[in-house]
Amino acid sequence: MAVQVRAAKIHYLYSLKHLYMKVALTGLFSLFLLLRVSAQEVQINEEPAVSDLFGTWVENNRARPRISGWRVQIMSTTDRTQVEAGRERFRQEYPDVPAAWLLEKPYYKLRVGAFRTKQEAMAFIAALEGWQGAYPARDNNIHPRDFLEQ
Repeated sequence: MAVQVRAAKIHYLYSLKHLYMKVALTGLFSLFLLLRVSAQEVQINEEPAVSDLFGTWVENNRARPRISGWRVQIMSTTDRTQVEAGRERFRQEYPDVPAAWLLEKPYYKLRVGAFRTKQEAMAFIAALEGWQGAYPARDNNIHPRDFLEQ
């Protein structure tokens, strides 16, 4: 029994010693981090060419903002006069919807609207009357003012 009591005392003292060591180490580590974090300073050294390039990129995007989205292609022909007549007809029927033609040789394509998602473009096609064969077309060059509010 005396051996068991002595073993229990040794175990208790050993655990107490470890507890004090853990508390002391945790305190020292915390103090070290506190002093180190409060004394830190970040300095960024950037090449002038990188700064110039970033500045040019920002200026270009402010001057010519473009967003990726969807338009509805309602006509494609090799005759420019036909596509211009189609644009005028569409503008009379839908005056609030932007319409523009583009040339992808040899075709002139009439695209209308500006939609953020393909589903919005499909909903517009469903409501479109008198324009058979209309389909959604991806466009990576849409000005933000062209987007239709729904």
